[in-house]
Amino acid sequence: MTLLRQIMLVMIAIFLLLFSANFILTVYESRIYLEKQMRVHAQDTATSLGLSMTTAIAEEDNANLEVLANAVFDRGYYQEIKLTDLDGKVLISRINPMKIDDIPNWFIQLIDLPSPIGSTEIMSGWSFLGILEVKSHPGHAYRDLWRISVNFLYLFCFIIILSYGIIGAVLSILMRPLVHVENQANEICERKFPILQEIPKTRELKRVVEAMNRMSGKIKEMFQRQVELTESLRLEAKTDSVTHLINRQEFDAQVNAIISSEEGPGSSTLMLVQIKNFAEINNKLGRVAADDLLIQVAERIQEGLSSVPEAIVSRRSGADYALFIARTHLERSRAHLQKVFQSVASLEYFNKDVNLDAFHVGASFFEEKEDLSLMLTTSDTALRNAQSEGANASYFLIHGDSNNPISDMVKQAQEWKLTLDEIIKNESVLFHYQAIFSLPDKKILGYKIFVRIKLGGQTINAGVFMPMAERFGLLAELDKIIISKALKQLNEDSPNFVLNLSTRSIQDNEFIDWLLDILGRYQQFSHKITFELQEYAINLAYEQVKLLIESTSKFNYTFSIDHFGSGATAFSYLQSLDVHYIKIDRSFVTNIGDNTDNQFFIQSVVQIAHTRDMLLVAEGVEEAMELESLIDLGVDAAMGYFLGKPGPNID
Repeated sequence: MTLLRQIMLVMIAIFLLLFSANFILTVYESRIYLEKQMRVHAQDTATSLGLSMTTAIAEEDNANLEVLANAVFDRGYYQEIKLTDLDGKVLISRINPMKIDDIPNWFIQLIDLPSPIGSTEIMSGWSFLGILEVKSHPGHAYRDLWRISVNFLYLFCFIIILSYGIIGAVLSILMRPLVHVENQANEICERKFPILQEIPKTRELKRVVEAMNRMSGKIKEMFQRQVELTESLRLEAKTDSVTHLINRQEFDAQVNAIISSEEGPGSSTLMLVQIKNFAEINNKLGRVAADDLLIQVAERIQEGLSSVPEAIVSRRSGADYALFIARTHLERSRAHLQKVFQSVASLEYFNKDVNLDAFHVGASFFEEKEDLSLMLTTSDTALRNAQSEGANASYFLIHGDSNNPISDMVKQAQEWKLTLDEIIKNESVLFHYQAIFSLPDKKILGYKIFVRIKLGGQTINAGVFMPMAERFGLLAELDKIIISKALKQLNEDSPNFVLNLSTRSIQDNEFIDWLLDILGRYQQFSHKITFELQEYAINLAYEQVKLLIESTSKFNYTFSIDHFGSGATAFSYLQSLDVHYIKIDRSFVTNIGDNTDNQFFIQSVVQIAHTRDMLLVAEGVEEAMELESLIDLGVDAAMGYFLGKPGPNID
C-alpha cells in the first residue's frame, strides 16, 4: 500500500473517530433534551387537562369527561391517559400501544427512551375528586432522533467523500517529489544517476531530495572513476604510449583469438608497414619530431581503414606497424592495401626527395586459416619485396599462389554470389549450438546460435560466407532469414538462445523497421532470446545501437556485447546502454592463469558489470585451468568448456 493511501486512510480513520464521538454526544444530548421535553409536556398536559375536567367530575358529567380526554389523546403525543377516583376506580383510560413501524427495532433498543408520566390531583375547593395521569408517547422522539442520525450519517459520508478527494489531490501534489525520488532511486539502480532539478518547498521533502541528489552524484562519480581507472590501466598495459595503437602483445593475442575462435578468420589479410632507418630519423629530427611522425603514420593508417572498423591495427616495435583484417576477400584486400599505402604516402615527409625510399608496405592474403607466425613470415616476405623495389612502394602477396590466382578468385566470387542468392531464396541456413553455462555450478543458461551453410557436401561456417554476403550487400537479407528461423523455433519449452546481429544490418533503417515488427509479433517469447552486438558496433554506430535497444525495451528483449575489450572503444558506454550481459573476448581468457594484466582487467570488469546487474560471460573457455581462474575472478558464466565443438543438436 502506498504512503499516500496510508495517510489518507489514517485521516479518514481520524474523521471516523471524530464523527463517532460527535454522533454519540449529539444523540446522547438529544435524548436528554427530548426526555425532559416529554416530561414537561406530560406534566403540562396533565395539569391543564385536570383543570378542564374539574367541573365535569364534580357534576359527574361522564360525557364531557370523555370528550375532554379524547380531544387530548387523539393528538397522538401520549401513550396513556388515566383518570381514577378516590377509591382507585378508573373513570377514564386511554392507551396507545408502543408500536413504531418506521423506525428499526435495533435503534429503539439502542436509544431506549423513557416514557415520562405527568400527574395532577383534581380538586374542587378543598374536596379531592381524583388523580389524572398522562404518559408521553416516545414515538415522535424516536423519529426525531432517527432523522437526526440519518441526516448526520449522510452529512458524514458526503464530507468523507469530499475530504478523500481534496486530501488525495493535496497530498498527491505535496508528495509528488517522493515519486520523483522513487524514479531517481530506480534509475540509480540502473546506473543512470539523474539529478532532480525540482526541489520541493516542504522542508523534510527538500532534505530528502537534496540527499538523494548528493548520493546520485557521488555514486556516479565513483562509478565513473572506476571505469576510468580500469580503462587507463587497460590502455597502459595494452596500447602503445606514443601512437595509442595496441601493442605487439595485444595484437598477437587478438589475432590468435580470432584464428582459434569457432567462427575462424575466414579469408584474411595481414599487412606490415615499416618506416625505414627510423633510428637515423630519430637522431636527425629529434625524439619529439620522430614521435610526431609515428603518430601521423598511425593516423593515416587508420584513415585508410576507416571503412573497416573491425580491422586490428598495432605498432609492433620501433617504426613497424601490423594490420590484420579478418573475413575479407582478395579484391577487397588489394583495395585496403592501396588505401593504406596512398594515405600514408601522401604525408609531406615521404614526398621529400631524401625520403622517397623510407616507407614500404607488404601485405599477404590468406584464403584459409593459418598460424599467426606463418602469416607474419609471409607478410614479412611481401615487405622485403616492397623494399627491394626501391622508392616508397607496396607489395601484395597471395599465400599459396597458383598459376592464375586473381582469375580464380573472381570466378569464386561469382560462384559465391549465386550460392548466397540461392541460400536466401530457399532459406537454407543451418544452426549449430554451443552452451553457455553458469559458474561455478555449470548449469546451462542457454545456447549460442552459430550459423552454417551446406556447400559441396561440406558445412561452411559464418567466417567464410559472411564476408561475401557483406561484399554483395546481402547481409541484411541473410540476417532476416537467420532471425526469423531462430524466432520460429521458440516456445515455452525451448531453451534460451543467443543470436548475433551484424553491424551492417544495424545501420540499415529498413532492416531495423523489419526487426521491430517481427520482435513485436514474438513478444511472448522475448525472455527466451538475447541479441549480441559486436563491440566495434558501439563505436561505429552508437546512436543506432542505442536506438535499437531502447526501441525493443518495450518488448523486453535483452542484448549483449560480444568480444568485449577487443577494441579501443572506451567502455563507459556501459553506463548508458541497457545490456543484459557482456562477453569477454577470448584474447583475455586464453592462458588467463599466467597473465596478471588480463586477470586484473577481468576483475575490474566483473566489478563494473555487477554494479550494473550485468552477467559477465567468458568466451571460448577450453581448459580446466582457465575455468578455475575465471571462477576465482568472479566471472558469472562461460561457454565452450567440456562441451566440445558446437553441434547441430542440443544435448
